[in-house]
Amino acid sequence: MDDGKEWYFAYGSNLCVEQMARRTGPIGVGENGPRIARLAGYRLAFNMRGDDGSLYANIARPGDGVIGVLYRCDEAALARLDAYEQGYDRLAVRVTLEGGEPRAAMAYVARPEHTADEGAPTAAYLGIILRGARRHGLPDAYVRSIEARGAAPH
Repeated sequence: MDDGKEWYFAYGSNLCVEQMARRTGPIGVGENGPRIARLAGYRLAFNMRGDDGSLYANIARPGDGVIGVLYRCDEAALARLDAYEQGYDRLAVRVTLEGGEPRAAMAYVARPEHTADEGAPTAAYLGIILRGARRHGLPDAYVRSIEARGAAPH
């Protein structure tokens, strides 16, 4: 399926479909629609330091796996997304779909100079992630594990 598009693995606030649509344009449907996937060997880390000192989602090794959503994006959509993901680099990853099928994708990983000690994200940011995770139907236990990360008072 080489249609000039690639799969983007979202694990943070881009789980929110409305945010993704604002950033990249229309979200694919059918065969190009969002789908749940798992990235083995990583963990969800809130250690990407924003300009305002807030902590944002990142993926880090080692870990028991990150569950997220794949979006099908063309190069123009990814270029628009890059503009929002300052301080991150695209990383080629292999994820596994719910049925066990492997899939090549890309994910954003924070550059080392933009990371800090892990901590809690703001309540507003965590809320965006949780709404997206629930809307896509990520497993309840995984959603609860994100919820348990708590939120920094902001």
